[in-house]
Amino acid sequence: MNDTTNTRAFGLPDLAMVLTSACWGLNFVITKSAAGDDPEQFRLFIYNLIRFPAASALLFMTARIRGDTIRLSGKYFGAAALLSFIGIFMYQMLYMIGQNITSSANVGIVYGFTPLAILVLAVCARIERPTKFTVAGVTLGFFGLSMILFKSGRLTIDSGSFLMFLAVVCFAFYAVFGKRVLDKYSPVTVTAWMLLFGSLFQLPLALWQLPQQSWTDLSGMNIIYVILATLLAQYTGYTLFYYSISRIGPARTGVYSNLTPVFTLIFASLIRHEKILPVQIAGLSVIIAGILITKIRKHEKPQS
Repeated sequence: MNDTTNTRAFGLPDLAMVLTSACWGLNFVITKSAAGDDPEQFRLFIYNLIRFPAASALLFMTARIRGDTIRLSGKYFGAAALLSFIGIFMYQMLYMIGQNITSSANVGIVYGFTPLAILVLAVCARIERPTKFTVAGVTLGFFGLSMILFKSGRLTIDSGSFLMFLAVVCFAFYAVFGKRVLDKYSPVTVTAWMLLFGSLFQLPLALWQLPQQSWTDLSGMNIIYVILATLLAQYTGYTLFYYSISRIGPARTGVYSNLTPVFTLIFASLIRHEKILPVQIAGLSVIIAGILITKIRKHEKPQS
């Protein structure tokens, strides 16, 4: 296993995850608008079958230009297929259904539980040994998200939020165990294969929804949204996510997923005019504080 320890407080992997969080935060909002059951919208899995293969093709082209190894060996090929089934197909199934029956803000908020799930899996799988600052930051982020979900004197979890939580567990599996494939191949190559497998797994569902799709009624804005989702969420976001994991590990990368609700709430307010509550602002402040805590590095004495 490659050593991914990065002692810098803030470097390129951290910047990559800020950008990734912005891309995914926007994606939650535009998917809510572009995919659904209305005539002017894409059907859920047809929407995916457009953006996933397109992003995969662009990534394979990028890998070829970069001179990266594209062909996966036997065991890594199987590992990539399994990771894609759980982290792409199952995640998308749960996410696409869940986001359709809850608000854009709730989608991003529940997704923010990702760091906790990644931390637990990384420790159980002995892939990473997080520092006490990482544990403290993830814990603080968890309480920040609880503050956001706390309404009317009680925690409110609807069925859409529950499905999103199951999606988070699937994505955590994708993040943690993807590290082993990333030790052998570049993030661009691995992401290209993940999205390709994800496209194949979703093909039967897209064909099932095909008779329900009205192509002539699609709005121009939703066509723009699917292009943005392809370029930002899939091509850019997934690649930078795996790039960060390959450099600083799953736990430290996962902490930045808590920024996704920040961007989701901002974009939901700007695009869908959803109201941001004061308690949500307070909770997001706690989340950001948790991220800052994870950047604390203890200076170790050199061994003699």
